[in-house]
Formats: sequence, structure tokens, C-alpha cells
Amino acid sequence: MKLPSQVGIWRLGNPIHQNDTCAVAAAQPVDAAGSPRWDYVVKLGIGEEGRLGVHQTISVGSAVSHPNIVAVLDGDPVAEFPFVVMPRLEGATLEQRLKQPGTPLPVLLWVTRQLCQALETLHASGWSHRDIKPSNLIVGENGHVTLIDLAFATEQSAAGREPFRGTPKYAAPELLEPETVASLVASDIFSVGRLLWEGLTRVETQNEAALSAVCELVERMVDDSPAKRPTASELTQTLLRMEIDTLREHVGPGASRRAA
Repeated sequence: MKLPSQVGIWRLGNPIHQNDTCAVAAAQPVDAAGSPRWDYVVKLGIGEEGRLGVHQTISVGSAVSHPNIVAVLDGDPVAEFPFVVMPRLEGATLEQRLKQPGTPLPVLLWVTRQLCQALETLHASGWSHRDIKPSNLIVGENGHVTLIDLAFATEQSAAGREPFRGTPKYAAPELLEPETVASLVASDIFSVGRLLWEGLTRVETQNEAALSAVCELVERMVDDSPAKRPTASELTQTLLRMEIDTLREHVGPGASRRAA
């Protein structure tokens, strides 16, 4: 797809990413001509699925605001080039971060807790993300987590009426069964459990008791029965307690030095 030079009041710059359903480019307001700053990104929808993704992103952005959820600043789902505008985030995806060796356990718990804080607000607003995975989390240099890519987000009232559009590796089993009416909230929790489990395979810790407790929590999150999975609010509180306990070990007296 050849990108337009402008959509709405936004000038497009260097392309960042493109696939079959969307294209992402750096952006700046058109009245910032000559400025070296490109502090925004524009996501363009390609085809009908891309247009739907833009529409869903704008709908969620108008209903939900949280420090750990990407902000939606502008957009138009019915323009010639459907688009949505967001801040340009500094940092790396959790997928990239997990490729680095020796992630401390309290850091992994901190990242996961911030994700659950985002989901707590998202779920309370009547929405489900439906595509929780490491590549959809941006982790800043200061550790701040932002949940991105709201294109597959769905109102919880639509459970059972929407086709599966997420990532099978992290999807709850009920989402992959078309005859099953899934709890979209509980399916998000399953995906967080898969994400946390993936992080645990790369974590650095000498505290086997703490690691065992986190593994038990993951088992609850990926329970076959959606009704038995904890809520995002419950997870936020549980992860905070675990985070504090493991952080004491990580930085307390007698703790071995390790890269943070």
C-alpha cells in the first residue's frame, strides 16, 4: 500500500510497520511543517478488516482512559484512508524484552501487574482486549507498561457473536470453539496467564517458594473453566503482594547482585 502524505490534520512520515490489514507511520500535525519532531503515529486500516480495526480502536479510545492503555487522540473510520492517531511510545515490546537474559522475578510481576491494571479498567468499561500477547505491550525505559493494539477489542455484550480474530498461541480454548459462548473477560485473563508463564521460563530468581507461588497463580489463570479464573482486580492485588515480597529478596540485605 502506498501511504498518503496526509490524513486529516496529520502529516505522515517514515513508515514503521505494514501488514495485510494496516500500515503504521510516524506523524506530526500539518502545522508543524519543518519540525524535526514526530511524536505521533498514524495507523491506517487496509481493507474491510483494517477499517473495522480502526473503528474498534476509536470506539475503545472514546470509552476508556488509563495510564497503561494507549491513548487514542484522533481518527476517522470512514475516511478514504481510515486512520487512528496515537502517541509515539518510546521503549521495546515485552516480546523483545523477554529475549534478554535474566529478567528478575519482581520486574516480571511488575510488568504483569500493570497489564492487569489496564485490564481492570478496560473490563469495568465493558470491553475486552482479545489479543493479549507480549508484542502488544510496550515497556518503557522506566518500566512503564502500555497496552497497545485495540483493533480486536470487543464489547463484552457481543460475546458469542464475534468471530475469533486474535493470536491462537495466547487464546483461551473457549475462543477457539465456535459453539461455545465465551466470557471475553475471562479469556483476557487466560491470555495474561500464558504471557506470565512465558515470562517465567526466562526469569531469574533463587527463590523457589516464590516461583512456585507464581506458577500456582498461573494455573488458576489458565483454568479450563473460565468461571474459576481470577478477575483483573484480584490479580492486581495478588501480583502487588508477590511483587513486594520478591523485591525484598532482590534488593534486601544479603541478596546476590544481579542485573536489573
